[in-house]
Amino acid sequence: MKKFLSVLAGVLVMLVLFATNAESYEGSFAEQSDTQMVQEMQQELTQVSITINSRTIYTATNAADVQEFLYENDITLNERDRIAPRIETEITEGLHIEITRAFPVFIRIDGNENLIAFTARPGSFVSMLVSDFRNHTGSEFILAEENWHRRVEEGDVVELNSVRHISQDEYQPLAYDNEYIETDDLLWGTIEVYQPGIFGSRRVTTESVYVGGVQESHETVGYEIVHQPESAIVRIGTHLPPFHALSACGEIFVYSRNLVMEATAYTLDFASTGRHPDHPLFGVTASGLQAQVGVVAVDTNVIPFHTRMYIEGYGFAVAGDRGGAIRGEKLDLFFDTRTEALQFGRQNIRVWILE
Repeated sequence: MKKFLSVLAGVLVMLVLFATNAESYEGSFAEQSDTQMVQEMQQELTQVSITINSRTIYTATNAADVQEFLYENDITLNERDRIAPRIETEITEGLHIEITRAFPVFIRIDGNENLIAFTARPGSFVSMLVSDFRNHTGSEFILAEENWHRRVEEGDVVELNSVRHISQDEYQPLAYDNEYIETDDLLWGTIEVYQPGIFGSRRVTTESVYVGGVQESHETVGYEIVHQPESAIVRIGTHLPPFHALSACGEIFVYSRNLVMEATAYTLDFASTGRHPDHPLFGVTASGLQAQVGVVAVDTNVIPFHTRMYIEGYGFAVAGDRGGAIRGEKLDLFFDTRTEALQFGRQNIRVWILE
């Protein structure tokens, strides 16, 4: 019995020693694994530096590119901040990233007391600032000062004038034409509007340019016909009542009868009158009228003196003379010159005897 207890005690001692050695071995192994992991992680990190507005920080990162590095370090970029290198640049050992922040400026428009806060790109000239402001507002502006190449500094007040293009449409009437149609359905001289005319219209587009609230120009930039005018149809009467006729100059006269007569021509020369200019009755007709255009010689048995008439191709006339060769339905028409008389010659013409 004593021998059995002695053996059992020896076994228990061996088990305790084994357990103690195992724990010591596991602790040593765990310590070696943690150190190795730290060393491996340190080997994976890349050393970089970043400067923001002249303040530089050195750090290590496992980011793949600049954009990921900024996200990893909770660094945001504003629209007009400047960064170098570009955000898609790959992170390499010793890479230096530099960010220059945009800075606030103020803009006054058209001399208004209220200022507009805006941010300027680093190193901006006034021209660049105006361009950025135009793009931001979607409006057009011009610089109120002449120095476009001045560098903008933080807190500057930049004076701008607005440029506005205002288009206006004005509608103007277009006059219609009259279309005249002669008709025998109406008495001569009667005018009837058969179809009224319709005014048309056109759109006239003008553009005014205001700079700083002051009108600089105004011009017409386009025309467009909106409605075409429609002509009025006007009927003009051509019908003449009985014993009415129309002279060559458009005068209506009333006659009692009309004849076709043989007509010749005469003048004041000796061949026509048998008198020289020194004759006391030179130029005086048989009726006592002065010989002139419109005084014709007739056979007084057919047409009495002082009868008024209208002669085709000659005009209105009066019977005021007679001639030895003028017998029956014949006329002798007075002309001022022999050339006119010869050109007329002898011809049959229509004669209307006026009432």
